[in-house]
Formats: sequence, structure tokens, C-alpha cells
Amino acid sequence: MISWNYITNIVRQHRLFLLFTFIFVGLFQVLILTFVVGADLLGFVEQFLRQLPSRMQVLFGEQFMAQLSINGAVAFGYNHPLVVAMLIIVAILLPARHIAGEIEAGSLELLFAMPIKRYRIALSLWLVAGGMLLVAVAGGWTGTGCGLLLFPEARGAPILRVIGVGLSLWLLVFTISSYTMLIASHSNEGGKSTLRAAGLTLVFYFMNVAAILWPRVDFLSHFTIFHYHQPQQVMMGEPVLGKNAAVLGALALVCAGLAIRQVSRRDVPG
Repeated sequence: MISWNYITNIVRQHRLFLLFTFIFVGLFQVLILTFVVGADLLGFVEQFLRQLPSRMQVLFGEQFMAQLSINGAVAFGYNHPLVVAMLIIVAILLPARHIAGEIEAGSLELLFAMPIKRYRIALSLWLVAGGMLLVAVAGGWTGTGCGLLLFPEARGAPILRVIGVGLSLWLLVFTISSYTMLIASHSNEGGKSTLRAAGLTLVFYFMNVAAILWPRVDFLSHFTIFHYHQPQQVMMGEPVLGKNAAVLGALALVCAGLAIRQVSRRDVPG
């Protein structure tokens, strides 16, 4: 069903960037726990946030404000804009480069000429993108584990919930990678595919921010993928992961299925 040679080639091309992402995400989680626990910032941060305007407080999440703790700090590490942005870069660049980018360069035509089904190439790309994103998220789990070992007072964080917030983040970026693959399957230029996927992701993000800040448009939250990544709620033990995973997983599967179908049927310009 998949091409291991193709998967190995993609991993070889991106192994250094993947290693950098793994280290970046992991170190960020250690730093979050270092600043929050090691510097005893929990009380200070809570006091500072409560001095902000009410709408700004809502932006941080009610659960985070009400129960600022080690759990909240861990959740924040998996929802920080830098961490999410780094993983989104990986999620967008992989399919955009290896479909539209290789069509633009003329190398995909040679790949399609080999005795291998096109759908196997597309399926392999989708799976290796998901696998590489999972490795990057595993960097976060590694960093959180190291942070919990460094600070005994932080060891009360439930491990299963830490795994849950990582899986929530992975589903979010894997969904982004899936619809990027769908966009790239209809394009002949890697740059345009990247910009379109990034633009759509920004639209989703600002829709989510608008829904949080303005109650009149809170209905928009159900139409943005970022609404279904709720690390604070997961860390507080609320049963939201299953529902959110079902929504993001279904969207990723639909986008991937349409992309694989398009790659299998489309003409590649020579």
C-alpha cells in the first residue's frame, strides 16, 4: 500500500530540519516549566493576568485563569504560538514541496513514470508527514518529561493528560498538513500552494480569536480547526479530546482522500 523507498527518501531529505524541530519543541517545554516552576512564577502570572481587561483574560481561557497551576503551564506549552507555528511550518512545507513543488521542478513526472501506483506515492507522503509531525510532538513530550524530572514539585502533572495534549496538537497540525496536500494536488507551483495553505490557516486562526473575543460571533468557533485543540481543558480533565479528535480526524481523512484521488487522476505538465 505504501512505498518505503519514497518514505525513506523524504525522511533523509528533511532529517536535519526534523531534528531541529524536535529539539526546539522539547527545549521550549523545559523552558516553560523552568520559568513557571523554577522561578516560582505561578502567583505572579496569575496576579498579572487578572489585571488585564476582561476580554484579554478570556483570550487565555477560563480554565487557565481559574486553575492556573502546573497543569495550566503544561497546557500553555502545547498551545504557545511559537510551538504551534513551528509545527505548522512543517505541516505545510512537506506536502507543498513534494507535490506542487516537485511538479514545478519536473521531478514528480519522473517519479510517476516509475512502476508504482500514484496513490501509493500520495498515501506514503501523507503518512510520512503525519509520522514526522508526531516525532516533532514527541520532542514536546520528551521536554515535558525532562522538566517534570528536574522539578519534583511539578511531578503531580498527570502523564496521560500530557500525552493527550500532545495528541491534540498533533491532530491539529496533521489536519493542516492534510488540507495542504489537497491544495497542492490542484496546483503546479509549490510557492502558491504554501501561501494558500498558510492563508487558510491564518483565516482559521483569526476566526477562532474573533469567536473568543466577541460573543456575537462565537458561532464561528465551530468552523475553525483551532477550536478543536483545547489543551487547557484536556489538562483539567475535561472529556473533550475524543470529540475534538473525531472532528479533526474526519477532516484530515476527507482531505487526504480527495488529495490522493486528485494525484491519481491529474495530468502532470512536462
